[in-house]
Amino acid sequence: MSIKKGKLRFVLLLTMVFLVGVSLGKGLDNVLAESDDIYKELEIFTNALNLIRENYVDEVNTRDMINGAISGMVTSLDEHSAYITAEKFKDFLDDTKGSFGGLGIYISIVDGTLTVISPIEDTPAWRAGLKAGDKIVIIDGVSTKGISLLEAQKKLKGKKGTKVTIAIMRKGFTKPKNITIVREIIKLKSVKHEIYDNNVAYIRITHFIETTTEDFKKALESAEDKTNGDIRGIILDLRNDPGGLLSKSVEVCDMFVDEGTIVYTEGRVAGSRMVFKAHRLGTLPEIPMVILINGGSASASEIVAGSLKDHGRAILVGTKSFGKGSVQTIISMSDGSGIKLTTAKYFTPSGVSIHGEGIEPNIVVEIPEPEVEKDESAADVDGEEMVEDNKDKKKKDIQLEKAKEVINNWAKYRNLLKVDLNK
Repeated sequence: MSIKKGKLRFVLLLTMVFLVGVSLGKGLDNVLAESDDIYKELEIFTNALNLIRENYVDEVNTRDMINGAISGMVTSLDEHSAYITAEKFKDFLDDTKGSFGGLGIYISIVDGTLTVISPIEDTPAWRAGLKAGDKIVIIDGVSTKGISLLEAQKKLKGKKGTKVTIAIMRKGFTKPKNITIVREIIKLKSVKHEIYDNNVAYIRITHFIETTTEDFKKALESAEDKTNGDIRGIILDLRNDPGGLLSKSVEVCDMFVDEGTIVYTEGRVAGSRMVFKAHRLGTLPEIPMVILINGGSASASEIVAGSLKDHGRAILVGTKSFGKGSVQTIISMSDGSGIKLTTAKYFTPSGVSIHGEGIEPNIVVEIPEPEVEKDESAADVDGEEMVEDNKDKKKKDIQLEKAKEVINNWAKYRNLLKVDLNK
């Protein structure tokens, strides 16, 4: 092909691109303008990278700098998104499959601070007295300022029998309190239950795991047997339940709702919208129901509480839930690294976003904070400050008492049941 013909074809190609641009109008203009902006920003990034390589006092590793830049970019999105280098990605995938020693707490980054969502009952963290909302400011002598969620989880995990010392801040503390905890293999018991006066079935879900649905059904069957088939009401306790498997929260909801949406997700990419529907088959007879929630109720437990509230199926008692309602997707990269990225958010049937908002109870019942004077909340044990144990506490549970009152006086409170379904 001659140079002259090549130039002619190039001009024709430019003309065709121009005509397409005119036909698409502002849509293409916006795309091109956005692309130009991205390339300008990438040029700045490249220039900064070269400046550092050429002028920094010590020789730098370009790969490490780029990894750090990607990590900063991803973690700036939200506290649940993270970049995982190729060296760590395999370990990360193994961690999601195996059984490891730990403390028995669920954590998150709240307002830039490592925070306990909730301790799991009958685990080292629970026995040591950790509470929802505690701020973990130091792990083994190192400040957690700026720590990522993945880094914190890695530091807190370890072999069974090994120790980790954390320092926490809590409302009423004048300085951080040190707590040394021995790691254990965390074995989760998902469902506990008992019968209260007047044939009220109390069922507590501590965590949504593979066995939750079946365990929940067994608890109901046991309650049926103990009440000779005369259950007058159900108190479902989801306090300090950090969540777990979405599928199990949907299955529990489906036992109490016979039609309509249970929960749905929405995101920007195709396939991120999922709608989970109720089925008439297997729906339990409608009886009075109260759900207990608090600031330690998160994720799957918020889905159950929000859905049954919207369907007018249960009255919620307690305090506002945590507000963790997002979907994370693990994406493998070509170099063996990976990105854990928030790709969608959960919404209740009425369209309420759980993430960052939480679920509001119908009846607010606050637990009074214990009085703390002169740091007497902690006793000095071998040079370490230890907070009060959760074990063997006999304090009156005013939220549970309120739930019992609501069940036993259902006619008085049933007007709080309001069906709010926009979806």
